[in-house]
Amino acid sequence: MKEIAVIGPVEFTLGFRLAGIKHVVDTGSLSEGMVKLLDNSEVGIVITDEETMSSLDEYIKEKVIGSINPVVVVVSDKVQQDELRKMIIQSIGVDLMKEE
Repeated sequence: MKEIAVIGPVEFTLGFRLAGIKHVVDTGSLSEGMVKLLDNSEVGIVITDEETMSSLDEYIKEKVIGSINPVVVVVSDKVQQDELRKMIIQSIGVDLMKEE
């Protein structure tokens, strides 16, 4: 069974730790931590916050957006339309946000 992982600042990851999530990255190089999570075969879902996502370098960010396994979920108080659209298209092959 695949596991859930979380990456971000301590304030973001603390609640997930309390909920029992074992794969948590909240210190050190976020780009390096994200790569390790993306390459970890035990992880099926990576949860991160908008601040962490925006702080990743462009190469890693593109790798995250294009990742199907694991799926990366960006938790935010505002929706990042373009990135969400790319992830949906990558995952299911259909542009659900396409205006007709």
